[in-house]
Amino acid sequence: MKRKVSLFSVALTTGLLASLLTMNVFADQITEEKAKSIALDHAGVSSADVSYIYTELDYEKGQQIYNVEFMTNTYDEYDYEILMENGTIVAADYEKKSRPVPGNTDNKEITIEQAKEFALKDADLKPEQVTFLKEKVDWDDGIKVYEVEFYTDTFQKYDYDIDAATGEVLAWDFDGDSAYARQDAILRSQRKDTQKTTANDPLTLEDAKTAALKRANLNDSQVTWGPVYKEHDDGRLIFKGEFYYNTLEYEFEIDAATGRIVDWDVESIYD
Repeated sequence: MKRKVSLFSVALTTGLLASLLTMNVFADQITEEKAKSIALDHAGVSSADVSYIYTELDYEKGQQIYNVEFMTNTYDEYDYEILMENGTIVAADYEKKSRPVPGNTDNKEITIEQAKEFALKDADLKPEQVTFLKEKVDWDDGIKVYEVEFYTDTFQKYDYDIDAATGEVLAWDFDGDSAYARQDAILRSQRKDTQKTTANDPLTLEDAKTAALKRANLNDSQVTWGPVYKEHDDGRLIFKGEFYYNTLEYEFEIDAATGRIVDWDVESIYD
């Protein structure tokens, strides 16, 4: 009888211990309301400023994740992915739905370097903490936009759209563990001995344009330029650009480390 009581006591103690451990595991997990609070706090938005919010529990890569989506009263849209396990933000994006009127020239246009500064400030990062992937000029619904993309040494990837007229952040995207950033870092490491760093690029933007004109056997006064910008492609920094001459459109890619034209295309604008 004593033996049976002893076994029962051991079983009961073991069961209570397992139960307590289980309770502690679940205690660390965040609730839906906590996930909403984390998202709002990160966005710097109060619940009073939100016109709509939706939360859904989902599975991704074997982990439980809260998808938190909300829109503010000023039509700013946010979307967060938050780990249920500990409240870590693993991905997020933002888009400003109410865009400025195209053609507004009240403010002096900012430069691409200023756009990079604004993006880094918004991400609370310094230039030496990141590797830039993209610095590009584009147009969105008649608005000139700078696209700036970079990642940290822990492979957190950021992508920003900055209004060229005002410096305002129109959209951003965050990936807490980017496979693309990891691959880019590997390629950069492999090419470290053969390719110069961005700070020592032998080619400037004007050099790239001159090289493209020489290839086309044209001069600057004869052409109309489209966007020309620097971008990383498979770990290599290149200049991409386009220009027009009569009815022809020229597109080019030039290796920023060597000055070599790596891609060249000419076609009629009527094709």
